[in-house]
Amino acid sequence: MSLITDATSTLQRLTRLRTASEDAQEARELEALSKELAELASPVCRLAANVAVFRSEGVALSAIPDLANVSDSIQKTLERFQQAPKATTLRQGRVWTVLVNKLQTLAQKAQSAQVIEWQYYFDHRLFGGLPPAKRESTLAKTPQNKEAIEHYRELYQKFIKYRQQPPTNSEEFNKLRQLSKQLANITFQEDVPEDVRKFLDALGIGAGLHLLTPDVLNWLRDNGLLGNYVVRARIN
Repeated sequence: MSLITDATSTLQRLTRLRTASEDAQEARELEALSKELAELASPVCRLAANVAVFRSEGVALSAIPDLANVSDSIQKTLERFQQAPKATTLRQGRVWTVLVNKLQTLAQKAQSAQVIEWQYYFDHRLFGGLPPAKRESTLAKTPQNKEAIEHYRELYQKFIKYRQQPPTNSEEFNKLRQLSKQLANITFQEDVPEDVRKFLDALGIGAGLHLLTPDVLNWLRDNGLLGNYVVRARIN
């Protein structure tokens, strides 16, 4: 949005000139307009910076809604002001009000569109696994799975925050892609027999001996886990 930058810069330069002259009131009015324009330009410029980063990182973005129309309004307003560089030129009629409304609407529409397109990229081009709680609910409570899900949870918390707060530079994009790759590479112990799953699930409240079937004993032995469990009498 170089036009906004040019317009803001023009107002600021003229304000300095007016300040040095006798027309202090005009200088104050121009300064107020300059500050207002700078505040309006700030969110638009941030969005434009995000667009540059996103495109350099391969994130597909559509055109900013109404950008051409707003740019045309800024250009015409700037040309009119350069011909008659006074605050009244901008305040005349609805010139300033229309410009302000257009910039505010542009920022809102562009922000909404950018959020939607970024989250689409995040959901379709990066790791798409379940949140930790849901992933854990699908797993048998083996020691291997407990260790893996803790690592998964730690990485996922760092990863998912980028869905709401997109990277702002290539370094953050690299960090995000690394997190996505690490999550995808975590392996869980999925092929656990149903009898073993029932036994492990019951351990938290005390598994009855009826759950310790020969198949469960063999599985514990094959996985080197027999020494992890002891039998205790339940005290009534």
